[in-house]
Amino acid sequence: MPPRSFMRSPAIMRSPAMWEDEMAYRRTLLRIILWVIALVAFALSLSNLHHDVKTVSVMESCIALYCLVFLLRVQQTPYLLCWTSGLMLIIGSVIIYGMYSKGLYTDGFYWLLLMPPANLLLLGLLLGGVFTLCFGILGVAVMVWAQPALDGSLDIALLINASVSYLFLWGMSHIFELKRSQMVRQLREMAARDPMTGLHNRLHLENIFAQIAALHAKESTPFTLLLLDIDHFKHINDENGHEAGDMVLRQLSQCMTHHTRESDWLFRVGGEEFCILLPKTPKAKAIELAERLRTDVEQLHPMFHQHPIHFTVSIGLAQWPVDGGDFDGLYRQADMHLYEAKRQGRNQIVTGRG
Repeated sequence: MPPRSFMRSPAIMRSPAMWEDEMAYRRTLLRIILWVIALVAFALSLSNLHHDVKTVSVMESCIALYCLVFLLRVQQTPYLLCWTSGLMLIIGSVIIYGMYSKGLYTDGFYWLLLMPPANLLLLGLLLGGVFTLCFGILGVAVMVWAQPALDGSLDIALLINASVSYLFLWGMSHIFELKRSQMVRQLREMAARDPMTGLHNRLHLENIFAQIAALHAKESTPFTLLLLDIDHFKHINDENGHEAGDMVLRQLSQCMTHHTRESDWLFRVGGEEFCILLPKTPKAKAIELAERLRTDVEQLHPMFHQHPIHFTVSIGLAQWPVDGGDFDGLYRQADMHLYEAKRQGRNQIVTGRG
């Protein structure tokens, strides 16, 4: 099996913790923004009603009402993007209509300048960019139509000014959102990784397991969980120092990565304990992989200060759903098999029944 970088993540699915964190960020941000928009829309509605601009006043009231309904749903709805897209579509439409119906090509365009940062912040770079482009084109088109209707001439300088301002805000908003998302992604990736080995840490194991189990339940296919423990790891540390122990951890991590596929998930779950989730892998195939891994580790003998370090691993194996249908049950079964491998003399694999 060809080697791969042990820092790479499987492409099978997105990290659930990252997705949940992103959604929590969007929901918190939306709650604040929705209150602000609702209050502003209500105030503008009263102002336009006072000035007898009834159509725009009604539309602004609809925005305020939409925001209030959205606030009731924002914490639970699974359709957050649809609700947010609807909000931005309504707001943009009201601004464009206000420019079109009253010829407010200057005042209306000031409001339109809020769309690029709002779209990108709430909808992301792709969908937010599409909304920003569409409303920008409509806004410029309305300005081209509205100016001659007012004074019979087209102010090219004003048109260029407005277009450049809109594009500038769009560009700045795009850069800000891009940098923000990159930084957040890097921080989350760092939090999801064990700094010593580069493998995923214990924090995400249950979430990843839940996603894999749901996928395999639909397809009625088994997957396998391996628990590995370095034999006599305390003795390695006591005899050679913690630097040698750290080297052994990294060597085992690289060996695990070499013997697994891109779709497999590797975790460091304790000091010298590791876990591997093998999607779409029956027990027989998992045993073959575990034996290759165990044999390779036994033959490693990495050098530490000109002194070879000999170490082995014990492996406990459990298959879903035969050995356990949920995380606790399957992990407990694999842990029992790992304990049995230790009890029987270490440097071996125990798989249980079947």
